[in-house]
Order: sequence, then C-alpha cells, then structure tokens
Amino acid sequence: MFPSRIFSSSIIALCFLFEGYSQPKIVEDGVEFSFFNKTEKSVSLVGDFNGWSKYEDPMEMDQSGVWRAVKKLTPGIFQYLFLIDGDRYEKDPLNPVTIDNYDNSGKNSVFVLTEEGNILLTAVPPVTKSNPKDEYEMSTDKKPVYLNIIWHQHQPLYVNPETDQLQGPWVRTHATKDYYDMAAMLRAYPHVHCNINLTSSLLHQLREYYVNRLQPFVDVKKNRVNTKGFWTEWKGKTDPWIDLALKPTSDFSEADKNYLYRNTWNAFGISEVMIERFPEYYQLKQRLDADQAQRSDLFTEQEMREIKFWFYLAHFDPDFLLGPVELPDGSVCDLSEYVELKQDKKFYLKKKIVERDCQRMVAEAYKVMANIIPVHKSLSYSTENKTGQVEIITTPYFHPILPLIYDSELAKICQPSDPLPPRFSYPQDAKAQVAKAVRMYREVFGTDPTGMWPGEGAVAQPILSVLRDNGILWTASDARVLNHSRPENRPNTTPYRFPAGRGEVGTEQRHIAMVFRNTELSDRIGFRYQNYEGEEAAEDFVRAILSFAPKNDEDDVLVTVILDGENAWEWYRHDIDGKVFLNSLYRKLTKLFETNQIITTTTVEYLMGNPERGIAAHSFDSLPAMEWLYPGSWINGNYDTWIGEPEENIAWEYLLRARQDLERSGIDQPDPAAAPPEKGTHAWNAYMAWEAMYSAEGSDWFWWYGYDQSAPAGDKPFDTAFRLHLANVYKFANLAGASMASPGFEAIIRTEKGAGERRGAMARGHTEAQLVTFTCDASDETVPAAIYIVGNTEELGDWVPNAIRMYDDG
Repeated sequence: MFPSRIFSSSIIALCFLFEGYSQPKIVEDGVEFSFFNKTEKSVSLVGDFNGWSKYEDPMEMDQSGVWRAVKKLTPGIFQYLFLIDGDRYEKDPLNPVTIDNYDNSGKNSVFVLTEEGNILLTAVPPVTKSNPKDEYEMSTDKKPVYLNIIWHQHQPLYVNPETDQLQGPWVRTHATKDYYDMAAMLRAYPHVHCNINLTSSLLHQLREYYVNRLQPFVDVKKNRVNTKGFWTEWKGKTDPWIDLALKPTSDFSEADKNYLYRNTWNAFGISEVMIERFPEYYQLKQRLDADQAQRSDLFTEQEMREIKFWFYLAHFDPDFLLGPVELPDGSVCDLSEYVELKQDKKFYLKKKIVERDCQRMVAEAYKVMANIIPVHKSLSYSTENKTGQVEIITTPYFHPILPLIYDSELAKICQPSDPLPPRFSYPQDAKAQVAKAVRMYREVFGTDPTGMWPGEGAVAQPILSVLRDNGILWTASDARVLNHSRPENRPNTTPYRFPAGRGEVGTEQRHIAMVFRNTELSDRIGFRYQNYEGEEAAEDFVRAILSFAPKNDEDDVLVTVILDGENAWEWYRHDIDGKVFLNSLYRKLTKLFETNQIITTTTVEYLMGNPERGIAAHSFDSLPAMEWLYPGSWINGNYDTWIGEPEENIAWEYLLRARQDLERSGIDQPDPAAAPPEKGTHAWNAYMAWEAMYSAEGSDWFWWYGYDQSAPAGDKPFDTAFRLHLANVYKFANLAGASMASPGFEAIIRTEKGAGERRGAMARGHTEAQLVTFTCDASDETVPAAIYIVGNTEELGDWVPNAIRMYDDG
C-alpha cells in the first residue's frame, strides 16, 4: 500500500518508495523532468531555460507511461511547465513549489539548481558569490569576449485617426520610466557600448502627440502648463490621462471617472510589483479590486485626485523620485519633494496632493519626453569618427511580422502542421514598411540607419533583399533561427554573412550581416533576474559572459544579448526598476573592459572595427558565409504567436479582405520615401487609407490573439484597435473618392479567456511550499520521503493522485 500520513489540514506527508520519482532530479546528462499520463498524445517541456519554446524539448514516453526529458542547465533558478497536446499548460504535479505569472494568469513550477549540482524545491534564487571589488581571475592564454547588447524599445500605434488621439498612455509612461534613463545612465559608463532600437511607431507618437503638442504650453522653469491655451489647441488630442491631470477633479464627469479607474486601460494600469512600492496607491487599488458593485461614489474627490497623481508619479524612473536630475536641454526634473523612500524600499507621500501637483506631473513628463531623442543623439555612435556609445537602430515602421506581410506561406516551412489562413502576400507592403522606417530615422537622426531589428526578430530569406535595398548593413534574430538555417547548427558566437539578392543595377550578389540572440542569456535578464538582488544578478550575468572567453589561437567570440529595454524592469521584485542590476552590470563591464576581459561593442563597431577600443574589423568578406535563412522569430523560432491559431487566422482573413478592397479601390499606393501630403486634402485622405492599412499590419494586434499570450488588463483593447485600423482603411479611402463598403469586421475576441488559460512571458516569485526531507517506515525498510508544508491543500489536487499512480505503476 502507499504509505501516507496527514498531520493537519495544511500538512500532507508523502513517502516515496523510489527515490527516482523525486521531481525534477539530477541524472548523468543533466536535469531530468518527468510527467505521468498515458492518455496524452504529446508532452513538451517548456520553461525560461528554452524561451518557453513549444518545440525545443519534446518529451518521450516510456513503457510505464512516464514522459521524460533531460535538459543540460547551468546553476540558477528555473521556471517551467508541461505543454500537453500542444495547447494546454500544466504545472509539475510532483513539484508543489510555484511562482505566479507576472500577470497573475497562473503559476509556474520552479526549482533551484545549486552550484554543487543539487536540486532545491524553492522559489528563492541562489545567492551568487559576493564580489564587491569586481575582481575576476585573468588568464594569459585567453582573449576578451565581445558583448553585443541590443535594447529593444517599442510601443504599437495607439492612435485613433478619427479622433486624432492616443487610446493608451503607454508611450508616455514608458518614456518617463524607461526610454530616457536606459540611454542616459550610459553617460556614467563611457566604456560601455550597446545598441538601442527605437521603433518608428514609438518615435512618431512620442514626437507628434506629446512633445510637439505640449511644447508651446509648458513652462519648464516654473513646471506649469498653460491649460487654457493647451485645451484650445489640443484638448482630446494627446491621451485622455493628460486631460484628466489638467482638469479639476471636482469637474470630473462619469466618462472621466471611467478613464480614471473603470475602463480596461485606467490609472491602475501598473504592474503589481510596481504599485506595491507605493503603499497609498496600492491601498486605493485594493479598494477598487474589492468593489463588486462598481459603485459610482467609490472614491472621494481627494482620492481621485491622488489616483491621477499616482498614475504619473509611479511611472517616473526612481532617479527622478530621489533627487534632481539635470536633462540634456538644461531643465531639471526633481520629484523628491513629493515622496520619500523608507527602509522598506517603498515610497510614501510627504504632502497632501492638490490640483497644481497633478498639473505639474504633465510638465515634468513633458520635460523627460522632450529629452529622449536628444539624449540618444548625444550618445550616438559614429561610424566615421568611431565616437559615441550607442548604435541607434530601427524597425519596419509599424512593427509588422515582415515575412508574413511579404508572404504568409513562409509559415508553412516553420509551422508545417498548423492550419493557416488564405495567403497574404504583399512584398510591396513589406518594402514600404522598411522604407518608411528609414525615412523617419533619417528625419530624426540626420543620417541613415546601419542596422535594423525586424519586429519580433522575424526574418526569412526573401526579406533580406528588402532590408539591403534600403541600405541596411546588418539585422538580427534568435539562435533558433540560426540553428535551422543552412548550413544547420552553426555556433552562435560570430556574425554571419547571408546572401541578400542582387542590386538594381548590375548582377553582383550582395550580402547582409546577421547576429543571433543568445536566448538563454537574454532570458536571464528578461525573466530569471526579476527574483534576484540586483548586485547578485549582475555578478551572475558577468560570470556567464566570461565563460565564453576564447583561447588566444581561437576565433573572436561575439555574444549577442537582445531583449526589451522596458518591460522586464517593472517585475524586478527586489530591485526598483532594475536600477541596481543595470548600474552594477555597467560598473563591472567597465572594470572588465579595463582588464581587457569583456569588451562591449555595437554591432556595426564590431563589423567595421574600432582600434582605439581594441576591436579589430570583422569585414563582410571575413564572416562565415551562409546559404539560406530559415523563416522564424525570437518567439519559438517560428511565427506561431501571430498566425496559426483560430483567432489569429480570422484576423489575417480580415486583413486580407481590407487589403484586397483597398487594392481594387483605385487609390494608388504612395511612395514610402516621399513626404506626407498636406493635411485635409484629397491626397491626404488617400495617404491615410494606406497608413491605416500599414497600421493594421502591425504585429502587436496578432500577438494578443489566440491562447499563447494574454494582457494583464485583457486582450479586447487590442482587438478593438486592430479593427479600428481596418475601419479607417475604408473611411479614408471613401473620403479620397473611392466607393468601398466595409464588411463591418465583427469582434474577434467575444469573451476574455480564463486567466489560467493563456501563458504570460514573465513571472514574479512567490513560494507556495517548502520541502522538508525525512524518513518513514515502509515495508520494514527506511526509505527517502518528503513532507510538503503548504498553505492550501487544494493546490495538491492533481499532485497526490499522480504520485499514487506513479507508485502503483512501479
């Protein structure tokens, strides 16, 4: 019989007769994961160690019905799930320790692999060896490692052309929290070089809807806004929360209150980790969460005033909250008079909030936003002078999945089993998206871009000629794409040379350089380090990079790390906005540059060389040559996040219908390199019809369809935005003289999926159980056993019977 003892309602004791069923466990080739179920057709191991890929680690079932997979892992903390039959995620039933997904949509199983090679069932990350002096062992027989970091900064187009207003505030909130300081902090570390990608849709909204519209009405010295003048010119033409901050709270209408705290996107749109750092703000949110009746008088006038104030202040980088920060244009942002940081690492109000304080938030936000482009320009790397720290790159204009716009049939190569929608193939649109991005980059930065990060790292062989036609010298994707390209399984420690078609004049074959993301190292920053102390995370990362150091007689090694430079930091639980991690990392990289152990570089700097920094040229002719680029992205190495699921395929059918109707309308596709026509003219309406079409081709709408991704506030706003762009294709085409009847695109997302049905990418830590080992008597033998102390025994509902079944099967 199966021995067990129940000690209380919150304690379950299980004794395992076979030590082999501990989960997961160390085996000769790595870490073994097991899942028992004879009825499933397929099981895959997914986790932060493989980028949550559905395909990288399929499990095999043995004769006893146990699915197994072995994974080689370096020491650290790891999150994982089992993917059942390709569409259902389950926690490990033999590991009761879990951590919450970042959006509270479910839980991931978690464990720690120690330096000694032991498995600990805990959500507490291992402590990295302390190294306060940044001293690292040097070897005379090794060369430096070149580190190529690419920070990706992006927001989709939130503009409703009909109202000329942004529907979401996220360009502004990330501008004050991320876009400025991610570049500005590099000024303190001149030996640290990197790449920063600023997408065109982000720059367009930042410049047009915030900086240009607010600038004439903001007094940056008095920190005031000329509200009357601004409203006369631009009321309802930035984002709704700008108007709420400027409007007296006593005059709020029901519509204003809905924007403030009822609509899907509202002033509580902030990560749980972030809002918990502002206890007074968090208490207001808790009251809203508990309000089942949706009372209209839930908050007092003063509380609503504080809500709109907090929505701004909590989205400023902590540097602005701690003291004065001088900006490149000479203005100063200092919010320290409002809050103080106490020993619990939380911010508390120092004064009562009045309307002037809320209006000041708009002025302070403007000052930061107005300096984002200047600070990037001041750091920009020059290929001629070999000066500057940051190579600024761009992305196709509206962030499409470029290969799918070029030809959606490319998905058949990387997703041969997935049902696909009718073919969408408009190479001319792919070319326009790239050309428009290059034009904007030239307008903003006064030069041509050398590199381009394609939306979501989505690439395929045919699009390389599109990039090269527009002067792009290099692009990037994920290592999984490299592994499937020809020749296959090449090492990801160098740029590669890919054929990129022939030029318009002549027949000479051109090439483009490509670098590929180290998935595991990138995901450490994006996912794993959110539960680390900042200094420990930086030390862990640096030691991982040093492990790539080549010997003196070996080829140079370039390690490329690519991830969002905005989303990860709001989930760093022990490190406010990731600032300790980033500053510690840059400090350590500075020391390692001085000792010639790690040299940070921009991509073009590595290709063209920079002798003063010890970087030899790695010319196109010297790069390893590749024959063919596999179609895929940095998510799962394919396109299945954007195409192949029912909701996604319906969206592609909608897009195709609108594109065919526009093509039949007789409205010519505009020259993407030309300036826009005069606003309000017949030509302008024709131009706007195509802008709406290009906007609908953006990847962001397709990202949220299907079961593989979920937004913390729900996916419906993205469905609404996508269909609004489609509706505007018809509206502006008809204003331009066409006769196009809209089919009326019905909502694709009718009801939100259950919170646990979709997987978010990042997770936050919370230990659900602790493991205590002991022994118990079974069949007159003393055998290893385990007691799991849990807060709620319902969490073990699946775990207990699975454990019993495994025992019964021997």
